[in-house]
Amino acid sequence: MAIPETPVGLLRKQDQAATRRLCAGVYLDAQYRTAVIQDVYNARKRRVAPSYGYDLVPVLAHAWRAWWLSTVADALILVVFCAAYVIHPAAAFFATVVLIDLALLSMFVAHFSDRSRSWERGIILAALTTVVAFAVLFTNDGSGGFLAAALIGAAPCVVLSTTGVVRQLALNRLRPHLEANRPMRTSRRMSVIDGQQRHPMVVYGADEPFIGSGRRLSTWSFAQRLVVTKGIGVEKDVEFEKKPFPTWELVEELRRAITALGTEDDPETRLPGLLVNDSLFVEGRYAQSYASELAAAPDADLVRRMLDRPTETARHYLTCRVESWGGDLVTTIFVHVSLQGRTLYIEFTTCGLAPTRLEYHAVDVVGRTGRKAVVRAAFTSLLGLPAAALAPVRLLGAAALLLGSVGAAADATASSLKRGNNIGAALSAREIASIEADESYFQTFDVAKHSKVIERRLLATVGEFLKEHGVDTTEFLQRATAILNNGIINTGSGNVELGDTAMGQQTSVSK
Repeated sequence: MAIPETPVGLLRKQDQAATRRLCAGVYLDAQYRTAVIQDVYNARKRRVAPSYGYDLVPVLAHAWRAWWLSTVADALILVVFCAAYVIHPAAAFFATVVLIDLALLSMFVAHFSDRSRSWERGIILAALTTVVAFAVLFTNDGSGGFLAAALIGAAPCVVLSTTGVVRQLALNRLRPHLEANRPMRTSRRMSVIDGQQRHPMVVYGADEPFIGSGRRLSTWSFAQRLVVTKGIGVEKDVEFEKKPFPTWELVEELRRAITALGTEDDPETRLPGLLVNDSLFVEGRYAQSYASELAAAPDADLVRRMLDRPTETARHYLTCRVESWGGDLVTTIFVHVSLQGRTLYIEFTTCGLAPTRLEYHAVDVVGRTGRKAVVRAAFTSLLGLPAAALAPVRLLGAAALLLGSVGAAADATASSLKRGNNIGAALSAREIASIEADESYFQTFDVAKHSKVIERRLLATVGEFLKEHGVDTTEFLQRATAILNNGIINTGSGNVELGDTAMGQQTSVSK
């Protein structure tokens, strides 16, 4: 059984919107940038989560560019103040106190906007420290020292303004008509990440095996005895002495039938953005048994071997993924089929990956990119002046990230496996960038639509397949009818509910 690979051209065309927005996110959201670098790029002892609807490589490349831009800006600010303390210590002290006071005021305004006693104490503290600094400067240098202090204070403004312009120019290159291209040269670590994000064997580290696919919305399963089709007047069920078909044959038929939904010639009936792949899920604690499979390139016979000789620690799923809205909304259906105990077991799980955070959509909003946006960024960046006082603290964190990225091996999972450690993916860069609520009515119900379309095709294909192989389908048809009649529940609140779970913020399930 061959492992179908996603064509690079098709992948880039479909995942462009989500990839561009995540690339924008690393410039606009420092916390997201730090998480991506620290918990994905620097996590050499863990596998990378699958990339559904986006490409992780350009996101990491832009994350490092944004990191360098921010780090260089903080380093310049620190160098200016260090030099100022050597040349003009009193003026440097005054400028430093003013920056710290601005930082304190912004913090109190943000956290105590109700003008509580803490807010008032913050103003008093800032005023007192400013007066003390003013007295020190006037005592040492008189009125001439204030000009030097003003020049020192202007330096961070120039750095912030320049940084804002460079950042905005980077965002301009992420506009819809452009592409979030991969870097021309990739490091060994990037090559490892690229291979792991598309590898058919998924190693997960937490309780959720379907990491990277978003929130699990529904799961149904049933086991049916494989009995011979009854003749007229026959009441007794007769089981097959030998299995009527191998598991891989049913999987291949399901793959063919579901894939056909996305390849029809008629655009009205075609399900665009549909990708069907094989996935093998292994918990990180048990990955040691599959060290050779993980280290090597995808093997065309790997899936067939797993289906012919199923194990408890590795589970095969047919992964049916619908990437819509430019990859910003991803519906993933995981289908597991097995023949054990003379029964057919089918498991069907739907996961929904919500759109990226709205603030990351700045590259798609009119007026947020272009020449005017660059000019605007030169001035709006000055709003970050209070935060310049924290440049030394941020540099310590930046140094920690840089040290974490330096390693002898681009992939340390092999050595970690020898020690019996859990190498499963612990974080998905796409999942942590998702909004908590659904963005629009149509996006909300697209998840339900895609799930139902694939579910209907799955049940029809299995039913026909069983008939062709002489299996009695009476019990199967009853179960299929119950599944189709108990799917989507609409509470009137605009939330989508599949089975026992709901997708959206503050949703509930009605029964």
